[in-house]
Amino acid sequence: MYGPGNLGDEAMLVAALKSLPAERCVPWKSYVHRPMLHKIVRARPKPHLLVGGGTLIHGGDTKWLDYVEMRSEQGTQVSFFGTGIAFTQDQITNSSESYRRWCKILQRSHEIHLRGPQSVELCQQMGAEADTFGDFAFLLHRPEISVKDHFNRSESIGLNFGNCLGDQENFEDKCVTLVKQLSQSYQLVFYSVVPSDLVATQRILKRAAISENSYKIEEHYFKPDAFMSSIRNHKAFIGLKLHAAGLAMIAGVPALMIAYKPKSFDFMAPLEPKTDMLLTLPLDIHEILVKLDQLLKIPDNFIVEDKISVLAESQRNTLKRIYTDKDNN
Repeated sequence: MYGPGNLGDEAMLVAALKSLPAERCVPWKSYVHRPMLHKIVRARPKPHLLVGGGTLIHGGDTKWLDYVEMRSEQGTQVSFFGTGIAFTQDQITNSSESYRRWCKILQRSHEIHLRGPQSVELCQQMGAEADTFGDFAFLLHRPEISVKDHFNRSESIGLNFGNCLGDQENFEDKCVTLVKQLSQSYQLVFYSVVPSDLVATQRILKRAAISENSYKIEEHYFKPDAFMSSIRNHKAFIGLKLHAAGLAMIAGVPALMIAYKPKSFDFMAPLEPKTDMLLTLPLDIHEILVKLDQLLKIPDNFIVEDKISVLAESQRNTLKRIYTDKDNN
């Protein structure tokens, strides 16, 4: 189950389809309700359930918690790969309903491989052992897509803006200032990876009032490989959405990620970058320009593709051990 039309969700789907045996995967374009889930499970019972990618373990109102809980209670082997965990301190301290339910699911699971060390630590607090797997989208890494010679990159910068889930007015104010400054020296390409990104980008561009010849907008909601092919030649990429900036890193582009949620730190930690590639909110224009100047002068310090390549190989081996080797024994 996944949310169609969201490039991050679509990336998880493509990664699963490329990395797992075909008979393991049954794509379903919605989070259906329990009666339909019962019908699906009765018709096609499976001994395994993979929960992969995204910050799927959290205290919000989700449709998939019911499904994962049902399968776990049925004795299905529920495994977690590249998933993030996020609960507020209040939800943890007061042991909210969703927190208690996820604790029970995790405690019944034997294969828990999470996005980053923050999620691993929280999982251990919830009574289950886990290790760091890295983001599930790392499985999309292909060495041939990256541009090795930085002199062959175009004089362009890729940007992704959207809803920051915070002080949106302040965020867009800073984005307007940044866009005005960057447009003086570079061709700008704005990427929308969920429909709400486009709305925010259009507001920013209207206020920035830069020449129409100095930018273009691309919408990428369904095909992560097409997105990576589009961004691969940029001198730099600055992204708000985790999998906009994340896919840029997977494609070998020197990148900065706007850390609008703790998951951004969880994503970056396993990569052990040579320098700080995160921009925190509220945005500081001086900080952005200083980091961007460093990036443009020494781009290799802002590339983590080598680390992603190693993690991706380890991820494939883990999936093979659980879903292929066991079937052959």
